[in-house]
Amino acid sequence: MIRRMAFLTLCLCVGSFLAPPAHATIPLPQTPDWESNPNGQYGTGLGVADLNGDGWVDLVVANGNDMARQHLAVYLNQGDGTYPANPTWTSQDIDYQGHLDLADVDGDGDLDCAVAVYLGAGGFGYRGRVKLYHGQGDGTFSSLPVWQSSDTFYCFSLAFGDMDSDGDPDLACATGDDYYSHPERRRVYRNVGGALETTPFWTSTESEYSLDVVWADFNNDGYLDLAFAGTSCPNRIYYSQSGTLQTTAGWSSADASIYANTAAAGDVDGDGWLDLAIADNNQLGGSGRFKLYRNQGNGLPTTQPVWQSNQSGYGSHVSFIDIDEDGDLDLATGIWWGPVRIYENVAGSLGTNPAYTSSTSSVIENEVWEDVDNDGLQQGLLARWTGDGARRLFRFPVRPVRSILECTVEGLGPIDPSSIYLDSDDAWMVLPLTPPAGAAISAVYASSADIDLALSNWDENEGEYLFLNRRNPADVATGCSASAVLRLCIAPNPSGGLVRLWLGGEEGAQNGSWDLYDVGGRRLRSWARTERAVVWDGRDDAGRTLPAGVYFTRWTSPAGNTLRATIIRQ
Repeated sequence: MIRRMAFLTLCLCVGSFLAPPAHATIPLPQTPDWESNPNGQYGTGLGVADLNGDGWVDLVVANGNDMARQHLAVYLNQGDGTYPANPTWTSQDIDYQGHLDLADVDGDGDLDCAVAVYLGAGGFGYRGRVKLYHGQGDGTFSSLPVWQSSDTFYCFSLAFGDMDSDGDPDLACATGDDYYSHPERRRVYRNVGGALETTPFWTSTESEYSLDVVWADFNNDGYLDLAFAGTSCPNRIYYSQSGTLQTTAGWSSADASIYANTAAAGDVDGDGWLDLAIADNNQLGGSGRFKLYRNQGNGLPTTQPVWQSNQSGYGSHVSFIDIDEDGDLDLATGIWWGPVRIYENVAGSLGTNPAYTSSTSSVIENEVWEDVDNDGLQQGLLARWTGDGARRLFRFPVRPVRSILECTVEGLGPIDPSSIYLDSDDAWMVLPLTPPAGAAISAVYASSADIDLALSNWDENEGEYLFLNRRNPADVATGCSASAVLRLCIAPNPSGGLVRLWLGGEEGAQNGSWDLYDVGGRRLRSWARTERAVVWDGRDDAGRTLPAGVYFTRWTSPAGNTLRATIIRQ
């Protein structure tokens, strides 16, 4: 009887909670909180990761672009969410360096750094290559590359991915120079036993121009496909067939705006299929608008964009991030000689005008997202999947993922996290073995509800920027005001997407079990192991999406003490 009365009381107000979602405030400042000393550097490639194992993420910058031969540089986090104005380490060699990516290539536990070399030492007209620096585990890399491709080619961007799902990172390269009409075949260098082969294992049939590359499972078959941002040619996707990447593109864009600079994959409308975002740049042609091709539910995006920004120009960056923490992916963009813009996702659709525009104007090359000051980092989040007997690739419900702390496969036991290949930015992992059909898979991981923005600037008079997120996760959580009293926190609430649940108060860092109930008292979802925080994706234990309505969550301590709260699902 008490339960029914509580339900009736809640029903009186649920209608207001289920109203159409309002635009959120993007919690970023208008100007950066930190800028590095420019030092005449042309910042291009940018990565963020904990390089020395101290629990704080560091910055890696590849300088040069097509302007000068310059160094790879590291800015170590000073242990308080700040960076020094000048690099703490630089490479010994110099090159016309483009973009970079980080991965543990040799499996020694330390992140290595691959860098695209756009041009050869002679500049335009001379082919570059791709190279790899070995991570030392102390926040530095080898002073010189430990590996480089034996073939030379124009390479502006690259990305690590697991082409064959064997658990180690392979390296894909975007190729070609459109300025002086030097087309190239796209390439992938295979990792064999912890070492990259010096010649490409895979090349595309098409010999064209591309400035960016992204790994993503567009057709949901459990294997990574490869998308390229095309310049003076269509954007293309090469699909994997059971781990074998096809050499001819299986999808190509058909719109007239065909000068793309950057690509990103993310599920904008929440249908479970990854969509493709592109930044067009009108320097040599094209519309210069940011665009979205929607996945049609069969792995094939629309050939014409379903969304375009109202703003246009020298578009240079796109990335997906849930910056307003409402459970869906927003689109962050960068542009040359312009501001950072973020297009908010409202009910599965992007606004054509930005919800946030910085007051800065710089030559943005890359933007990366992480919790630099650790003010929203949660170490005990839990994700679960079910094996199908073939798939090794699994996507996390939030991005980015800082690290995997534990992983268990039913019937096989614990999996060593160091043997799992994790893509932190796009939040997917590849297991070193195949879970049996029907087996429960769980991963305990670290992520944050307070993501900061770092960006690199191609401008010798501008340094790299850092914008610190102004959100305090507790400020937006139901029942989680600043207090010493232990309390259950929910954010966002109400929500139509992902919901974070954790404990607040000075004694909030406690383990416990979590359960979710409907208004009739039926238990719908359980996180059986003890956790300090969880993310609810709106599904029950069987993987079914639950309808809008009122739900209850209960946290139980190992001693049997409980806390309860209400979740409104829109």
